[in-house]
Amino acid sequence: MVRLDRITMQGFKSFAGKVMIPFPDGFNCVAGPNGSGKSNIIDAITFVLGTTSARSIRAEKLQNLLFNGARDRKPADFCEVSLYLDNSDDRIPGEKEMKVSRKITRSGISVYKINGRNATRAKVLDILSYANLFTEGYNIIMQGDVTKIIEMSAQERRSILDEISGISEFDEKKQKASIELEKVESRVKENMIVVAEKQRLVERLKQEKEVAEKYVTLSGELKKSKASLVRKKLSDAEEKYSVMDAGIKSGEESFGALESEFESAEKELEKKEKNVFRKSDELIKKSRNYGVQRKIDELQTEIIRKNDRIDLIDRELERLRELSAGRQNPAVKEVLKLGHPGVRGTLFSLLSVPKRYGIAVQVAVGRHADDIVVDDDNVASECVRFLKEKRIGRARFLPLNKIRGGKRKDARGDYIGWASDLVKFDKDYLPAVDYVLGSTVIADSLDKARRLGRVRAATLDGDLIEASGAIIGGFYRKKSGDQYSGHAAKAEEEKGGLEAEVSGLESKLEGLRGQEMEETKEVTKLQEEKSAEEKEIDGMRKKRKELYEQRLVQQGRVSKLRIEKARLEAVLDNLRIEFGEYRDVQEFYDKSVDELQEKVRSCVIEINRLGPINMKSIEEYGTIGVEFGEMKRKLERLLEEKDAIMRIVHEVEKKRYDKFMEVMVKIRENFARIYGDLTGGAGILRLEEENNIDTGLVIEASPMGKRVVNLDAMSGGEKTLTSLAFLFAIMQYSSAPFYVLDEIDAALDKANTKKIAELIKKYSAQVQFIVISHNDITIQEADKVFGVSIEGGVSKVFGIDMTKAG
Repeated sequence: MVRLDRITMQGFKSFAGKVMIPFPDGFNCVAGPNGSGKSNIIDAITFVLGTTSARSIRAEKLQNLLFNGARDRKPADFCEVSLYLDNSDDRIPGEKEMKVSRKITRSGISVYKINGRNATRAKVLDILSYANLFTEGYNIIMQGDVTKIIEMSAQERRSILDEISGISEFDEKKQKASIELEKVESRVKENMIVVAEKQRLVERLKQEKEVAEKYVTLSGELKKSKASLVRKKLSDAEEKYSVMDAGIKSGEESFGALESEFESAEKELEKKEKNVFRKSDELIKKSRNYGVQRKIDELQTEIIRKNDRIDLIDRELERLRELSAGRQNPAVKEVLKLGHPGVRGTLFSLLSVPKRYGIAVQVAVGRHADDIVVDDDNVASECVRFLKEKRIGRARFLPLNKIRGGKRKDARGDYIGWASDLVKFDKDYLPAVDYVLGSTVIADSLDKARRLGRVRAATLDGDLIEASGAIIGGFYRKKSGDQYSGHAAKAEEEKGGLEAEVSGLESKLEGLRGQEMEETKEVTKLQEEKSAEEKEIDGMRKKRKELYEQRLVQQGRVSKLRIEKARLEAVLDNLRIEFGEYRDVQEFYDKSVDELQEKVRSCVIEINRLGPINMKSIEEYGTIGVEFGEMKRKLERLLEEKDAIMRIVHEVEKKRYDKFMEVMVKIRENFARIYGDLTGGAGILRLEEENNIDTGLVIEASPMGKRVVNLDAMSGGEKTLTSLAFLFAIMQYSSAPFYVLDEIDAALDKANTKKIAELIKKYSAQVQFIVISHNDITIQEADKVFGVSIEGGVSKVFGIDMTKAG
């Protein structure tokens, strides 16, 4: 079986020189403190397996994989990693030992090699696939993979089995067949429509052949009935025209009498209305003094304005009280209360400061602590306008689109670090943090800070050296708030004066309102006289309205008669023209209009029942019949094609189901066995809906002595163990030549770590394991331990054979 014999690295991440790590069969463990570079070994393996994502191996871009230099070492010009695979069983076509290499230059050029010869990435992936090694294979469990399994939805977990079973191939086939089926169904529908239309045409031609003679008889009867009907209608219309003409003359005489009476009433009403208008003008001249009302309005406006000023003074007094109590700058407080989306907060509130550097950072920030960080200068301008309009106070704003920090000076000597590097903050706030802290270093003491040169430095106990050389120091404590009693006294004095002025204005307002009441009595009498005449006018208007309506009614009647007469004249003309079309009819029916209409309707119904008449229907019937037969045969062929495609769809769906269930059953068996080995309990994998492979994958388990619970309902340790069992089940199914695990025991307690380590130990008898860990229990179970340490920024590796050590 293929296995990983050794790995060599040169210039890769923290490995500066060429390093070779041999990996024997069994349980290999790579241990070392955090930051020593042990996880870089897994990154190196993933790198050679062909990953194209730099982020998947913890780098911004591939060039960042190169050793970046250290205290005594220069940066590497390239990095190269080689995997040596033991191919004794010839599983991979080629030599007994396969060397797969990948190299990245400083310019970002990536080169693959197989046994020292250049190869394409596709060729490397193809060679590795013979040994079940893939770029995104499940034989490598990275940090966070266990958490991902825990946080996945049931649908996302099932998609893992989709990927492993490769049913996407069947999905593509099913999609292709479905598209073809849709096309065939469309053609079937089109042909069915055409065939149905042809069939109706054949049937219609057959009917036309049978009823052609009947059509001739019915047409003769219809013509005679229509001629008799027109003749009867013409006679009745001429009689009605004479009666209507007499009615119009009588109506015109009645309308003339009503018109004269209406004009007389109109003149009398107009005279009365003019008299009322004269009294209205007199009332206006004797109405109330508008100058008094204007003075009342002016006083009310002045009172409102002074009361507003009193309210403003009250708010200012409240602000001064808050300031004297040592509270936050009210301007800052009010801006934050706005809830503006572009206001991020005060600078100090956006920083996460380690406790050790708390005093030093406070001193370095100084007067900038309450500076308000905003998205851009537009937001800052809006906030400034708000403070001016509300007259609240002033604040300093740091717009992220404009603010820039100063250039860092060269600090020589012993210092902890730059202040902006020692605090944590969202990267969006970098310009503001750089502006305040970017050019300040943090030092242990004042003596060390003095030796740094002309650079701004803050010490851990609160001393500050400015870049100019000025030193601020002594015992550090926060200052109490300033006193604002002088400002408050002036505000109280102004408020008292305003309240006295309001009282005087209200007295004047009361006097003017009394004067306004006296002037209204004089116009009451004129108003009563005017109201009496207006009632009389209302009666006259009512009478005029009645006459107007009678006149309109009579006028409408006459107009209606004239319209009907004009319409009847048009009808007579049309009837005479229509009757002229039947000059060849010699005999007429002597019946009423209703009887003749019923006769015409009956004939039309009979003819309509016959349908369109085609005297050549016999010849056309033979021709259409041949075409109809050919169309039916074509439709039958399309239906057969549709059935064949539907069988393909069902067959593909069955294969898709069978392939998925084959993988599901094997992984389920692996999971049950592995979970039992881990906990002594029972592990269960099932679909949310039985036999529906498009539903989610449910992970359940019953640790020894407990009931069956879903993964989401388990404790933290149980979740981790169950998820690891699931990942191991997938790994066993993939049957890779080696498995790599990166700190999977990090979140486990000692008991569970022991279980995982023993499980790996058990399975390592059949397959090679490479485990990254710094857990003593895991290390003790390993057959071979490789220690990783870092000295001077360079990782070093040493090995311990635990089988001999034991």
